[in-house]
Amino acid sequence: MRKTIFLICLALVLNSCATIFNGKTTRVNIYAPENATVHYNKQTSIVYEGETSLYPKRSRDSLKFTITKDSISTDFAFKRKTSGLLYANLFTPQIFGAGFIIDFTNQRRFTYKRNIYLEIDSTTNTFKQFEGKKQPFKQHTTFIYTSPLHFMDFFSQPMVTLGVEYFPLDNFSISAEYGTMYIKSSKDNSKPNYSENKGFTSRYELKYYNLISITNNPKVNEYIALEARFLRHQFNKVISIRRINNDINYYIREPITVHKFLDIFNIKYGLNFPVGKRMYLDVYSGFGFRNKTFKNPNSFYNPETDYILESDSHLFFGRKRYLEGVDNQKLFNFSLGFKFGIKL
Repeated sequence: MRKTIFLICLALVLNSCATIFNGKTTRVNIYAPENATVHYNKQTSIVYEGETSLYPKRSRDSLKFTITKDSISTDFAFKRKTSGLLYANLFTPQIFGAGFIIDFTNQRRFTYKRNIYLEIDSTTNTFKQFEGKKQPFKQHTTFIYTSPLHFMDFFSQPMVTLGVEYFPLDNFSISAEYGTMYIKSSKDNSKPNYSENKGFTSRYELKYYNLISITNNPKVNEYIALEARFLRHQFNKVISIRRINNDINYYIREPITVHKFLDIFNIKYGLNFPVGKRMYLDVYSGFGFRNKTFKNPNSFYNPETDYILESDSHLFFGRKRYLEGVDNQKLFNFSLGFKFGIKL
């Protein structure tokens, strides 16, 4: 009986998400005019480069502080909110969300507004909350960027990329990106080599910025995008085949040339974060589909009489696919990545 009670209590504690993952304090970022002073809990902090941070204890009470600049002084009180981690208990069906029991016994289930934007109201000579109107990207703005993940894509074809994004209208942009291989692919293991090992990728996007606002952060520009990406790769490969000819089985190793064609189309949601005055970080995610096809111009492989030996495989990813008419695929595609760029 005691063991059963102990296990029940242990399950509750281990599945009380807010209690486990939330610390006693949280962080609140305050954006305000330069050199303003925030007074909180008998401590002061100066606004430097437009920002300062508070670390209040999680509580059911409101977050109260005073901000001053020269002769202007204003008191603020922001109501506490419920941490989103509390609702993660719903994803523990094995105990029917019983982690709520633990989370409701302490104040770690509470949090406060993450970002607070304040400005001076010249008519009343007081500070007021600035909900934030995003600054649009103006017509004829131009970005130059690169995609670092392509450079580190050692599971596929590492490439160096460079792209240009241009705004023909406010908040509407078109972009084109090109990348090329910079190292010799490990796929090139055939002797003799029938073709040059090379590859390139291109990406084209249409973006509409600030159509939606999920983050409610005026410093971040959000966008919806349509993306088309094309990858072309040529390399050599050796395949092992069991061939049946007039009831005679024999094994051969055949060097072949592989022409890989990959077309990807996505709908994306992204965030453009400013880094300093000119640089930015573009983080995105999306979904769509990919169409993968192969050509083997010098192969004698016949799917009616030949059987591929599963020697070229990986513990997690299965056999590498590169045979014409056999390994062509249409698949769901999930996109997640980032770009780093500079505003001209």
